[in-house]
Amino acid sequence: MAKCSSAFGRAVRTVRPTRSLSVSCVNQLWWPSNLASPVACSHLMQGERIGFGRYFAAQVASAEAAVGEATPVGELISFLQELRRAPLSEDEKDPEGPLARYDAAGTSLQRRLIDGEISDRVSVLKALAELGTVPGRPFPIAVHFLFFLEEYVDILETLRDGETIADRATELREVLLCFHRAGLSPDRLKQIYAHIERDFPQFEAASALLPMPAAVQLCHTMLATGLSSPAAVLVLLRSALREPLLHVADDSQELRLLKTIEILIRLDYLHTQEQMTPDVLEYLSVIRDLRYYDRELRRETALSYQMAYFLRKHGFPAKRKMLGPYVLKVCDPDERINFEPVEERNWRFGLVEEPPARKKRHLEAVGWRCIEVQAATWRNLPTYDAKAGYIRQLLKDSELLTL
Repeated sequence: MAKCSSAFGRAVRTVRPTRSLSVSCVNQLWWPSNLASPVACSHLMQGERIGFGRYFAAQVASAEAAVGEATPVGELISFLQELRRAPLSEDEKDPEGPLARYDAAGTSLQRRLIDGEISDRVSVLKALAELGTVPGRPFPIAVHFLFFLEEYVDILETLRDGETIADRATELREVLLCFHRAGLSPDRLKQIYAHIERDFPQFEAASALLPMPAAVQLCHTMLATGLSSPAAVLVLLRSALREPLLHVADDSQELRLLKTIEILIRLDYLHTQEQMTPDVLEYLSVIRDLRYYDRELRRETALSYQMAYFLRKHGFPAKRKMLGPYVLKVCDPDERINFEPVEERNWRFGLVEEPPARKKRHLEAVGWRCIEVQAATWRNLPTYDAKAGYIRQLLKDSELLTL
């Protein structure tokens, strides 16, 4: 097993995670042709036949019984956090490098992800997902996620002792966020969507109802990450609509998430929108018309304040407005023109679409012009006249100033 695990680690490292991974493709994608020893082939055949999760659970337990206790969860999480911070060695075969240390911990990782308390498994999965945010994604984490998922979906059918449906929704949200951060979207995740569609109504019929905040948070995560199905979204929105929106404050987190859900379904998930029932469509329509206020609307930065000042000097209204979940600090609502101050921020590696890009795309989809001003560009304008000239040229380029 030790030889197979070592070879398996080297094999996985040669392939980058893809947007669509499944257990059935492990044999095709991650096992190179030179890994054709009788031992390796035996592992493959048995894993394919009974399921990789169960097979490796037995193999790992057997191996660790011979070498002693597995690494404690806390130590394993600290180890993964240390790997994320450590500089990568130029020599991938360096026995003291992060990749070699990661490979050496493969057995303990496998065991902790497929055996033990669910909270411990998810904690290890979170730390492992952070390795997926390292630029270039050099760590072969995909196979460990598949091991976890293979076992996890088999224990979802019923609530565990002391677990509520809200606890389950929070746990599923954390798991989906881990896969998103790791850049993985295996077909096996459909079992989680099916679990929400099939089992959540049964849980609610047998016990307490799913609270609106938990339903909204899970639904928002599924849509925002792209890890969703129409049926699961429908179940969660039906749970949410039971609570009257009259009780939701106009500056609450729940209303912001509901506004985001509505605009995502309307603009990005037309197939999901087509499968919504009349009561859910009416609920989304009410959400769209509700007033939402984000306190960020009144918080000025140096960029937004100065940009608004120079735009007003050139006759631009530079008003404030909320559009769905989005804050527009410098805009002309009548002409549907928005000047977006893009502040400097380091977004994590691997995001398919950064939030400013999504905001711009959504604004343009509903008929607005969005003109971005980068903080770095603005900072490099040293004088008053340079800033005024930049705004004047920006207005001319956008055909908003003819003089």
